[in-house]
Amino acid sequence: MTGGVVLVLGPLGLNFGSGMTGGLAYVLRAEAEDVLHKEFVRLEEVEAAEEAWLRRTLQEHGNFTRSPRAARLLSRRGSLGLLRVQPVHFQGTVENTWAPILGGFGFLEVAQPVPVSVSAATQAIHA
Repeated sequence: MTGGVVLVLGPLGLNFGSGMTGGLAYVLRAEAEDVLHKEFVRLEEVEAAEEAWLRRTLQEHGNFTRSPRAARLLSRRGSLGLLRVQPVHFQGTVENTWAPILGGFGFLEVAQPVPVSVSAATQAIHA
């Protein structure tokens, strides 16, 4: 994966994220353990703005597919139970990655940018 956003509602294969250099993936918390290729990706908690964007994405998915899993996730109180998978050397912002999708949903205004922390070592690599 080199760009865009993907929402995985089922099981993950071994080495999920291997070779991932861009984009964002969202996976079920229960599916994320022990299958990620941690040399390429890391797990992050979903921020409040992302949660809203994910809910809208699930609503659209449910409208088109009548997915029982999407309906079940949307019926949950509180968090959807998703985690963000992002490249270790993620460049850009979560907001900019989501912008094309949100534009397609008719969101005229994107919420405040979701900060992505970059370690000092990563900053030095890109300096």
